[in-house]
Amino acid sequence: MSPSSSPIDLKLDEWGSRLFNVTTETLPRPRSNRNGRLSSAKHVSTGGRLSTSQARATYVRQKLQAMVRRSPQVVVKLVRAPKGMKGISNNLTYISRDGQLEIEDQDGQVIKGKEAVADLKTEWRDGGTPILADSTMRDAFHLVLSMPTRTDPLAVQRAARDFAKQEFSGLQYAMVLHTFDSDPDPHPSPHPHVHLTVKAAGLDGMRLNPRKADLQRWREGFAEALREHGIEATTTSRIHRTTHERWKVQHLHDLTRKAKVIDRQQRQSHMPTRQREVMHHYEQVMRTLARSDRGEDRQLAVDLVGYLGGRGHTPEAEKDRGKDRERWGDLA
Repeated sequence: MSPSSSPIDLKLDEWGSRLFNVTTETLPRPRSNRNGRLSSAKHVSTGGRLSTSQARATYVRQKLQAMVRRSPQVVVKLVRAPKGMKGISNNLTYISRDGQLEIEDQDGQVIKGKEAVADLKTEWRDGGTPILADSTMRDAFHLVLSMPTRTDPLAVQRAARDFAKQEFSGLQYAMVLHTFDSDPDPHPSPHPHVHLTVKAAGLDGMRLNPRKADLQRWREGFAEALREHGIEATTTSRIHRTTHERWKVQHLHDLTRKAKVIDRQQRQSHMPTRQREVMHHYEQVMRTLARSDRGEDRQLAVDLVGYLGGRGHTPEAEKDRGKDRERWGDLA
């Protein structure tokens, strides 16, 4: 236990870390298992910086504050995986708009034009583990990293670059920035986004094998990279975003002050088990915040009541998320 950790911090660490699945360990890109595949991580990577209860409590507060401020949600989509060299070739043609947009590879080299893109395809086909023209295997993975309209596109690109270097070290990848102004598509998306295609087989022969836990970790990593470039961003899993349970504030008198205590209305009989668990964790976090000596903690508890009551969802945000799901699909 850290000597500077208060009882409130300890409780926030206990319940908040469960809520957001925080681990104290550094979790880089998953390591290969006995089958030569890169296995998925079980927890959200926190970069090894959350080694004390106080640090983890601060992280939980930041996550909750971002939620109630309605900070932009990071969108990381895993699109249908290209199979065989034909699929990869079509993918690289698509994301580069047939060579009209610049591709940046894992070494920072810029590729533009049909001939340069054709050379890149040859490099992917023959470099490392060769790729057959036709295959039933997922020989690459196509991610879309997106942010809302009016986000600085260059910041999105820089964050995607940092994220890719951190997450896909030792793998070949190609990334392309699409913006409303630069995309030659007749109907460009208004959301600045980066297409990131990663070759499944690494230079050491190990294969990338992402699962849902990896997708959430990727969201966390991209959000962190955005924040490092001055862009406010957050990420919550779908079970957090679709919580519509109603909450109410009751007043409890103790010996020193009035503390706001948050109780759920008992309407849980038809709620799925996992959602009940998440809501229980929220309840414990809000009770902890409501009993804090810090006014900002108590205010955060009240703000969370409004957010979890459904007022944190704006029609515009839901509409945007629906469009993104339509276009790209989602593992979450």
